Amino acid sequence: MASSFIGLGDDVGFWARDGFVEAIQLCLVAEIEVRRLDTEPWLLTYKRRLALQALPLIYGGTSLELDEHLTTAARRELICQLNEQIIRRIRQEPDYLTGPTLHRFRHRAMQLLWETGELVFESKEDFQRAVNDGGWQHSAIQEVKRNYLHGFVLLNRLLKGRLHARVDSPIDYWPC
Repeated sequence: MASSFIGLGDDVGFWARDGFVEAIQLCLVAEIEVRRLDTEPWLLTYKRRLALQALPLIYGGTSLELDEHLTTAARRELICQLNEQIIRRIRQEPDYLTGPTLHRFRHRAMQLLWETGELVFESKEDFQRAVNDGGWQHSAIQEVKRNYLHGFVLLNRLLKGRLHARVDSPIDYWPC
């Protein structure tokens, strides 16, 4: 599986496998919708961009677009709060971070893009096929759930300025 660098600012960030990044994107989209925060124009745009980025169109080139959208301390803090809520859900709700849940989140993200015309499908069957291409419905996340959770923790540290790894730093921030 390909990896992408999730950065913020001066090349500070962390490398993560694209599947981890997609899970972060999908969970953020879902959390924005659950809290009904997308009345803010910038957050509506960010939610759509996350949904689009969650489609594995370019392996090793996926992004959370942090620099593009988290342009103020308040925006960064809001996404940090959403991410912290996701971390709590992962820790407290056994069914939150599962293949079927991420499949449902992917369905909603793609539906959002279809509704806005950013994705075009010939039929509902084509749409469902594209949703299923993510493979989340068959995913055995439980085996690596700890690593997925750690991806959210790394994002939290990055947003709070507590992660100092760079593009060329040793990748020693992931559990074995």
